[in-house]
Parts: sequence; structure tokens; C-alpha cells
Amino acid sequence: MARVVRRLLAGFVLTLCSLTAAQAGERVVLAVDGVAETRNLPVLVAQQLGYFKDEGLTVTLVDSPASPSPGELMKDGRADGAVAFYHHTFMSQADDKMVTEDVATLGVTPALKLMVANRLHDKVRSLADLKGLRIYTGGANSGKTTAANWLAARGGFGRLGYTPVAPVSREAMAQALRDGVADAIVAHEPDASFYATSGAAFMLADLGSPDGTRAALGTVFPSTALYMPKAYVETHRETVQHLVDACLRALAFINSHDAEAILAVLPPKTAGKDRAEFLRTLAGDKQMFATDGLTPAAAAREEWRVMSGLTPKFTAIDFEATFTNGFVEASPRRERRAAGRP
Repeated sequence: MARVVRRLLAGFVLTLCSLTAAQAGERVVLAVDGVAETRNLPVLVAQQLGYFKDEGLTVTLVDSPASPSPGELMKDGRADGAVAFYHHTFMSQADDKMVTEDVATLGVTPALKLMVANRLHDKVRSLADLKGLRIYTGGANSGKTTAANWLAARGGFGRLGYTPVAPVSREAMAQALRDGVADAIVAHEPDASFYATSGAAFMLADLGSPDGTRAALGTVFPSTALYMPKAYVETHRETVQHLVDACLRALAFINSHDAEAILAVLPPKTAGKDRAEFLRTLAGDKQMFATDGLTPAAAAREEWRVMSGLTPKFTAIDFEATFTNGFVEASPRRERRAAGRP
């Protein structure tokens, strides 16, 4: 009898320990390239709706839009993974000397628009007409600069065929477009609408929806991604699968709810001072998440080619190591959608 009691007690202790561990959840730190930015909406939704907790994870989102970068935080161990545009996997290899792997591509457009000065309305009617113009872009490896270079390639003249201009204030750039100091700008909402309604510019290319992106670039634009050091992925496969499952569940929520419903689950301060303007931006930006989480290989390769044209060091990276579709393909949460396919 005593032996039976001891076995029962041992089993009870093991069960209690297992429950305690499950309740605590495995801890994961994700460095996010702007937690409050709509481009990173899936992880914020997953956090707010408890999807990570449902997967047995305790996830901390660290805001890392500048310095230290997500790559730096992963390299020194302060973060286990990151959320930023897919091409950050190129930067990890080239700059941080660390192989990182996109385990779920959550966005397939950059949610940007190419606006051209109204004074050029009769002269610029296609991407080819952008050759020789001065275009406001962004930082060297930013989504805006990558989009501008990709559009230039589609126009047949490439990165050296236009002059990039460093951004300043929105009002100053609008005036520059009117005065002839600059000719075009790659912009996100609500700035793109500001340039249009103020009479400074008109839209030439819409990289907001998958269809609009395909029309302009010939394929989709792998953007927001959950990516992690390959070493972490190989040693924490179960954890990575749970992270992917939670993010795919968030994608399903975003794609099945309107902007009002999505905003309702976000932190109160997310909308900022102008709630109506934020809702309009969110309604447009949510189109970038019309995908199933798989990385479209041909589009990813084209993005690599475009970025390598501007930054030759990217040609030396191991492209095949920049993403895996294994976790998304294995997920019960995957929604098979056609919108994100190239």
C-alpha cells in the first residue's frame, strides 16, 4: 500500500510541475521594428488576443525601430527572434554575420504608394518615365528605398537611373514637389493622401494591395516577417511552431475583421490623436496581410536581386537560408489563400 501511495504522490508532483510549467509558458523575446506600426500588426494582435499564451508561450515584444536593431538584439542574445521586413534576413548575414531564417511571411506588400508631382502629370505616365527624376525614398535598406529601386527596375533603368532624395518634413516635401526641387516620393498613408489632397502629387503606383503590387512589380513584395537566428530555429523547433501558429491565427483574425474590429483589440493609445485617420490607414494597410504565411520563393528571390543591385554585399549571402516554409506548411492554423501568391 505504501508503495502505491508513493507512486500516486510522485505522479501528482510530476503533474503539478507540468501544469506549473505550462501556466508559466516558455519565454520568448521578439524585437519588433516598431511595435505600434501597422506593418507589424499580426504580432500585436497575437499578443492582445492571447494567441501566444494559448500556445503556451510568454512573449515579450521589444520595440526596436532603430538602435539597437533587431539584428543586434538577436546577435547578443537579448532577443530570440524579430519582426521586420523580410529583407532584414539579408542584412543579418551581411552586417551581423548571423544567418537568420524567415519562418512566416506575414505581409506581401510594402503598403506604400508612389506619388508623382502634379506638375509632371502630362509627362510621367508610366514607370519608364521616372528615369532621371529626383525621388524622395528612405534609408539605404528601408522598405521605401527597396520599393523605389524595384519600381525603377521595372521601369527599365534601375537604381542609377534616378536621384534619391533624403526625406524631410511632410510639409517641406510637399512644397518641394510643387516647386520642382523633387519630382516624386514613395509614401505611406496617411502621407500619400496628404500629398494628393493638397494638390502636390498624384498616385502612379499603388503597392498597398497584393493585386496593385503585382501590377507594379510583376509579383508580390515579401514584407513583414517573423524571423529568427537559424541556430535558435534548429534547437527550438516546437517553440517556433507555436509562434508561427499564433501569428497565423492573428492573420486569420485580421483578414476576417474590418478596421474598427481590429482597432478594438489594440492598446487604447494605438490610434493616436486622429482616430478616423488611423482607421483609414488601417483599412488600407490590412491588405498587406492577405496571405497564408508562406514565403513566395520567386518574389523573395526578386527582392534579393533588387537589393543586391543597390548593395553588392548582399550578393554573397546564402539566399536559400533566408526562409523556410516548413513551419507554415505544418501549421493547423494555415489558411490557404490565393492573394499572397506571386
